[in-house]
Amino acid sequence: MSFRRFTRILRRWLLLAAVLSAVVVGGLYAYRIYAAMQYDYDASFDSADLGTHGTTANGITNIALFGIDVRPGEDIGRSDSIMILTIDNTRGKIKLTSIMRDSLVEINGTKDKINHAYTLGPTQAVRTLNETFGLDITEYATVNFDQMSDMIDAVGGINIEVYDNEVKETNRFIKEYCVEQRGIPNYEDYYIQSAGYQWLNGVQAMSYGRIRKNGTGDDWGRVNRQGRVLQAMLTEVKGMSIGKMADLAGKVLPNMKTSLRLRELTPLMLGMLRFGKPEIEHFRLPADGCWEYSQDGAYILFDEEEAAGQLHEYIYEDRRPSGT
Repeated sequence: MSFRRFTRILRRWLLLAAVLSAVVVGGLYAYRIYAAMQYDYDASFDSADLGTHGTTANGITNIALFGIDVRPGEDIGRSDSIMILTIDNTRGKIKLTSIMRDSLVEINGTKDKINHAYTLGPTQAVRTLNETFGLDITEYATVNFDQMSDMIDAVGGINIEVYDNEVKETNRFIKEYCVEQRGIPNYEDYYIQSAGYQWLNGVQAMSYGRIRKNGTGDDWGRVNRQGRVLQAMLTEVKGMSIGKMADLAGKVLPNMKTSLRLRELTPLMLGMLRFGKPEIEHFRLPADGCWEYSQDGAYILFDEEEAAGQLHEYIYEDRRPSGT
């Protein structure tokens, strides 16, 4: 065999080896991503009657997010946290809109607090959001607050500004959560020692996001804190490489129940990265100055048409309503 022929054959074998290596590595990476995407898919979610109407726009996807509080021995819980996640792939933004849980709305023909809609199932909860605010939501995701601690730990914890009036109440909730729900005896090890901008682990951040009593701002303060926690989590995620995101998905997704299929999740995730790391914004409804309490103080009253207009302005026109 001539030297020229030998080198030609060698080049072919090296090329074949390179191709096979790429296929194997690519296959392993694809399997890694697929394995990471295992989660609790809700096949029973009824998308036929969600009351969708109102504005739609290409590149903008709205997803209902519910945080439920199911204690040991309970089968179903109210959605104590309600958010609308807007993925705006036309502007490279992620928008979070918190809905006050005591807002008085119509649920299946009856006036009640909006967080009670989830007790009738996620289909009714999504339909209530669509009918109240004139939205086009067709998907949802739910996480139990007990799982939220694990999800925060999965991103490596978060950085949050904790104020003086929040430290004692957060530590009180940490003790309650550790003892009653997790059986953790050394709960004092999780206590926040002082106010200030600091790193919080899952137990600390979840407890911080749940407090609302003893001078911490009632439900209004809690909604703002929950928004800050989720924003901080997303900030940690957007700083990760694709490989680390895949690893994170394997830890986070199993803690969620969602109507989104894998083939729908993938393009949404890729679309969020279209313009690089997305901006993250937060809004709340009812907006300041646009609500009042009922006479007994149990309900938040607001003009649904005004609120819907503010939300559409924020989501579709990318403008925060004036005065909010």
